[in-house]
Amino acid sequence: MTIILDELLPHQAPMLLLDRLLDYQGNRVCCETRVGERHGLLLDEQGCLPSWVGLELMAQTIAAWAGMRGRERGEPVRIGMLLGSRQYQSQVARFAAGERLVIEAECLLEDNGMASFECRILCGDLRCAEARLSTYLPSDEELQGLLG
Repeated sequence: MTIILDELLPHQAPMLLLDRLLDYQGNRVCCETRVGERHGLLLDEQGCLPSWVGLELMAQTIAAWAGMRGRERGEPVRIGMLLGSRQYQSQVARFAAGERLVIEAECLLEDNGMASFECRILCGDLRCAEARLSTYLPSDEELQGLLG
């Protein structure tokens, strides 16, 4: 079965930054993207993606995980929130044009919509960025309260 990311994430072009879901198993998810046209608004003059965009790639990978969990439960795609990150470290200043990035996330703790994820971005065999992200997946009622 092919999983279309548009069906898992609330993001739309031009802010859907991932190309595809590679793997999903329980508390782990793995996605990929190739630096290029999809990232148009965020690319520098050389067509490279600044390393700080890695946080958004990690957050969207977590959103894909949440989308798969919702799909398993028969729930619609929901909007989640990135609450913060800890110790974002990148070994590179930018991700090169044309480079294939593999983004992995593992849920370490989940309670009442709050979750903590250990994330990493791989460029080939090199671990080029990592961080721990905290997220919140509000109920529809909570979301309306936050947005309304």
